[in-house]
Amino acid sequence: MGGSFHKPPNSMFLASSMSSSHRPKEDNPPILLAVGSSKSATLGPEQLNIVYGNNKSYWKMPPSGSIGVAAELLEVCWLEVTGSIRSAVKGNKYKISFAMSLKPDAFGWDDCPVYVMAKFGKEGKYSWKKFMLQQGKLEIGELEIEYKDGNNNRGIGNETIYFGLYEVWSGKWKGGLLLHSATVKQLP
Repeated sequence: MGGSFHKPPNSMFLASSMSSSHRPKEDNPPILLAVGSSKSATLGPEQLNIVYGNNKSYWKMPPSGSIGVAAELLEVCWLEVTGSIRSAVKGNKYKISFAMSLKPDAFGWDDCPVYVMAKFGKEGKYSWKKFMLQQGKLEIGELEIEYKDGNNNRGIGNETIYFGLYEVWSGKWKGGLLLHSATVKQLP
């Protein structure tokens, strides 16, 4: 899946150990909850790992305990937002999506693709999709992945979906992104 232009490298999750990341308070990832005949979970910015999220020069994070308030990217050259969710079931398909928008004064996004990536388990194989952001509209960056033999084959922890939103390759400074939420949904 994906193209050859701007193809992300295989060893791409480099910054997950950066000390300036905004990290959720829980060490245990949330689980998918039943919603009708499907399972899903929506995570707000406070439940995601945002690299440089604790640095007020780079991000304006929502107040603690707030619901439905977006995190605002002020300025970074390395966009990395990650999360995880438990209780994936082999044989099912899942949709990972990030809801985001650009402010009118956003900059650095021209010719700068953003990637949504996901895998099952820590040893799983990444799937990815690139897309371009446009000013003036709510963007939903989506990726569908299937939990099957061959994309994760290492036992314990494979029921966890690891996912992220990235723009780390251009080296361009960018700002004005509003990160509203990330959603993982089991597909029928």
